[in-house]
Amino acid sequence: MTLLTTAFIGAGLSACSGAPVYPGHSAPGPAASSLLSLSCSDSAGQQGGGHETAIGGVEGLVLPGSDDPAGLYPVRAGDGRLYFVYKAFLAVSASAAPFATVSVARPAGARLVYGSPSRIGELMSPGSGQALVAASRSEVRLPVCGPRFTGFAGGIIVTGPACVIFEVSSPSARAATVSVPIGPGKC
Repeated sequence: MTLLTTAFIGAGLSACSGAPVYPGHSAPGPAASSLLSLSCSDSAGQQGGGHETAIGGVEGLVLPGSDDPAGLYPVRAGDGRLYFVYKAFLAVSASAAPFATVSVARPAGARLVYGSPSRIGELMSPGSGQALVAASRSEVRLPVCGPRFTGFAGGIIVTGPACVIFEVSSPSARAATVSVPIGPGKC
């Protein structure tokens, strides 16, 4: 867990706290529903297992403290709407080879944004909320890139407090569903 957290922070992502969270905005545009398929060059490298709960071969979806609004990073999209990002480093187990797919089942307005640490760092920089929301998708495919956990920087975008339901599938791991409160949302 410490290694994953350190790697994620090392990607240049800074947290904001104390931002108010307001529900009620609509989902990002239609392009956001397509699959974001990552490659091994997008990963933060091989990680040791963080002793976290693996859901369908993916660690990082069971998020202690995700219901704390201080963990939400506010961004404003090109249309002026306010969104919030909860940063979540995901790591896919070699047991899920060749890949695992994480999908948002509900709510419709929740999205995922993942990529190389440098790309996510660029998207999280001040003034880039438009690019961050535009890059988000409803599902992301995480490749297995070696014998250990393969880590990916990114986060979950919500329009306000929400219970986000994720589905995780893989050709070689058992499919699973998990509900995660983001912001002061309840599950």
